[in-house]
Amino acid sequence: LVTTVVEHVRDSRTPLRANLSPADALALSCLVYVDFHALPGPRSPRGCLLREAAQASSIPSLYRYSLASHADCPLLEAAGASARFGGMRVRDAVTRLTASPLAQFGAVTLIDEAGATYVVFRGTDASAVGWAEDARFGLDFPMDSQRWAANYLAYAASRADGPITVVGHSKGANLALYAAAATTPPALERVYAFDPVGFPASVVEGGFFLSIDGLMRIYVTAGSWVSPLLPLPAPATVVASSWPGPLSHNPYAWRAEGPVLAPDHRPPSRSGALLRRLLRVALRARPTRIDINERTGPAGGHLGPLIRTLTLEVVAWAGCPPCHQ
Repeated sequence: LVTTVVEHVRDSRTPLRANLSPADALALSCLVYVDFHALPGPRSPRGCLLREAAQASSIPSLYRYSLASHADCPLLEAAGASARFGGMRVRDAVTRLTASPLAQFGAVTLIDEAGATYVVFRGTDASAVGWAEDARFGLDFPMDSQRWAANYLAYAASRADGPITVVGHSKGANLALYAAAATTPPALERVYAFDPVGFPASVVEGGFFLSIDGLMRIYVTAGSWVSPLLPLPAPATVVASSWPGPLSHNPYAWRAEGPVLAPDHRPPSRSGALLRRLLRVALRARPTRIDINERTGPAGGHLGPLIRTLTLEVVAWAGCPPCHQ
């Protein structure tokens, strides 16, 4: 039976207990587009149950940054009523939009009934800042939102009592991959990245992602114009969408078959490959600025100066959790 992400959430019958499936992870990557930071419970360190947050589903501010193509309200209501998702605790929700530095950032932490932690990063939302920031990807590394994601994951990991899974869609998938590679908590179990924005070739080829090699699960659509633009740090699985071409980037149009995502055996679109070639030409004229001077060896899998900077920032942020910013 092929279902949408909302149908998958609604029809799931068993509570989530450290057994996240690809279809479950896709649901979480969609759910983070709801602005949980608008509610006192989810933005607090203690948090509240997802079914409790869903009781506020009629509040417009939850969807102030929702894209018109998304079904964020129906998903929240389905998750709140779901036996699988309703008992999850949602906490430390944060939304941050700044013009200087130019950055859009959203994240939330969810805890399932077995104590497993899921750190979920939001992709590009409907804010003008979010769309403006997207133009910088490929031009600068790391981005401010990437640093914030690493801070957030380190903070969430310091509070986790069980295995950690990091999830995101689009720009959120880029943040998930970056944060996991930059911090790599010992309890990290998996990183799910759905149609991610990629990374500069020198970063991918330079070993930045070695620490999470084998942990990454990347999914893309054949018609996407997002994931082909820049190199990805691991092979991707092509999955089906009911929407054509670049519109297939919308995660609500992806198809699930039970716990897995429906495969798509079509080759990638030629238009995505063309866009990638055009971006390569543009980057020759204005190469990526890499704000890193030295790298650790393969055992570390990180970039030395960046990690030292992140450690200092995490200490400062842990004293003032991101949900209070």
